[in-house]
Parts: sequence; structure tokens; C-alpha cells
Amino acid sequence: MKKAFLVMTVLFLSFSAVNAQDWKTYKSEDLAFIATFPQEPKRTVQKVSTAVGELDMHMIMHAPESGDDNAVYSVIRSDYPEEQFEDADADYNSNVLDGAVEGAVKNVQGKLIFDKKVKFNGYPGRSIKIQMQGGFIYINAYLVENTMFITQVICLTANDKNASIQRFLNSFDILKIKQD
Repeated sequence: MKKAFLVMTVLFLSFSAVNAQDWKTYKSEDLAFIATFPQEPKRTVQKVSTAVGELDMHMIMHAPESGDDNAVYSVIRSDYPEEQFEDADADYNSNVLDGAVEGAVKNVQGKLIFDKKVKFNGYPGRSIKIQMQGGFIYINAYLVENTMFITQVICLTANDKNASIQRFLNSFDILKIKQD
């Protein structure tokens, strides 16, 4: 019996290790970030009308067809006009991030579950969770000078708090560190 248990444990750990290796590292020099996705993501860009004019929204996204706890894994990068951030201070940056949080909640007609102020590589950010119809959206938003990076995972209500959410969010890194 002990031998069978040992064999099953080894097989389980081997399967887990193989499964863990399936994730793909996506590095974009031009968008200045790196993240690990469950499978190779697709990259798109679309023009978005905003209060400060038309912006390019770069989206790197993977939407699993089946067999995953989550519906979407994505990194979004948008660059705001540099002049909008020339005299930006902590309050200004906080207001920009407030707008991103409010916009995300409004876009999905959701309910904000939590909103935590964070620092990432020296830059201000937010970690939020939104409840929406049928699921949740986990978002980390970082303001890097005039650039907004947003990482997000969307899961069904039944799959809330699964390990892949934090695995993806924690895999993200910007390729720029703030010099104080």
C-alpha cells in the first residue's frame, strides 16, 4: 500500500511539474514588459477615444477555449500624451489610477470588492477585484510615467481565488525601474 501511495505521489508531482512547465513567457521589448501566460497569447492594438484624444491600446491576451480555471489572461498597455504628465505628482497619479479603477468597474457594471494602493518597481499602482455578472475580474494597474499597464484575469464565480490568477498576475514585470 505504501508503495502504491508513493508511486501515485511521484506521478502526481511529475504531472504537476509538466503542467507547470506549459506556461509560456511572453517578453515584449517594444512594450517594455514580460509576463507568463498559460499558452502563447495573441497581440492586438486598437484605437480608443479618450478625454485626452485617441490612444493606442496594446492588448496581449490569451482566452483559453477549455480546461482552464480562467476565461481571460491579458496585459494592456496605453500611452498617454507626455505633456499630460509633465508636472505630475503623487496626487495627480493617484487621480489617474482612481479614474482607471472607476472606469473598469463602470465598463462591466460591476461591484468593487477591493482596491489596494500598491507600488511596483517604484511606480504607483492599484490591485483591484471586481465582481461582475457570473464572475470576477482581478486587475493590477501600474502608472509608469505616462504609460498605464493593466494586467487582468477574468474567472467564473465558481473558479474564484484559483492559483492561476496570482500565478499570472505575479509573473508580470515591467522592463523599467524608477530611478529615485
